[in-house]
Amino acid sequence: MTVGQRGAARCAGLATALLLAGCAHHHRGKPEAPRPAAPPAAEPQPPAGSAAGQTVPEPGSDGRFETINSHIGTEEALWHVRAALNVAALSCGGRPGGAAIVARYNALLTQRKAVFATAYASETGRSGGSALDQHMTRLYNFFAQPPAQAAFCRAAAEVSEQAAAQPASGLPQFAPGALDKLEAPILDYYRAYASYRRDLAAWQAGRRAAPPPTQLAARVATPRETAVAAVVAAHTDIGASWRIQLGAFTGKPAAEAAWTRARGRLPSLAAYHPHYEDVPHSPLVRLQVGAADDKAGALRLCAAAAAGGFDCLPVPRS
Repeated sequence: MTVGQRGAARCAGLATALLLAGCAHHHRGKPEAPRPAAPPAAEPQPPAGSAAGQTVPEPGSDGRFETINSHIGTEEALWHVRAALNVAALSCGGRPGGAAIVARYNALLTQRKAVFATAYASETGRSGGSALDQHMTRLYNFFAQPPAQAAFCRAAAEVSEQAAAQPASGLPQFAPGALDKLEAPILDYYRAYASYRRDLAAWQAGRRAAPPPTQLAARVATPRETAVAAVVAAHTDIGASWRIQLGAFTGKPAAEAAWTRARGRLPSLAAYHPHYEDVPHSPLVRLQVGAADDKAGALRLCAAAAAGGFDCLPVPRS
């Protein structure tokens, strides 16, 4: 899909947290017993402005994260690179180098149409119908996570420049390494969030008294309550210049069914009118709802929706 001059969405910074391993020291005589690390004095906060209780995967026993880009072949990797550059063209346009990403992405769509069609066939062969819709929605949302956007846009600028220099025949072999670069900022964010979880657990274990049950209950409910409050607060999308996108589906009936399911999960969405937008040169239809007056408002609304369990992508209104 050609994005042209569409505006930027999803601008949030990436914070990377590193754990420092302690150095071993040799002592003469009887070694001293290790002292337990003191918990932080203040409650740790989620990295990069993300929400407490965010749905972020944990690393495996080997320290690696399983993502939607794991265990795929070169053809499918190329389609995932295309999807990542599509997200970058939509969300990075207002950043340094963003205009170049848009131009390169559009040129790739025109000049490498055949090789991308082959890559897309690898996706449709692996799943179809609603499963493909869900897969594509997860793929776009993976690359559009607000806390990682600043670093993701920098990676996309580099990858788009390298992709433009590749012959069509070389793109499938180029794709796996390019995909590693594009998902690295998201993995950095996941590592930062895992570190935050560990710090929070240490802080909670070090408290002298647990909070009263009523306070704990309110704490657990906060993400969902925040999502509901954010949706209810924006009663209408009249005059709003930004929307949030809840997915892209094959055909309008599928998008309408998705809207029905979304309202079932969160009845407060009934305050909105859904918007169905055709994706150019594609059978996909985007499901969007309003409303925010500016990019920052859309990001806040989308972050709250994500904390409530919804896939979400802030988009400028056409």
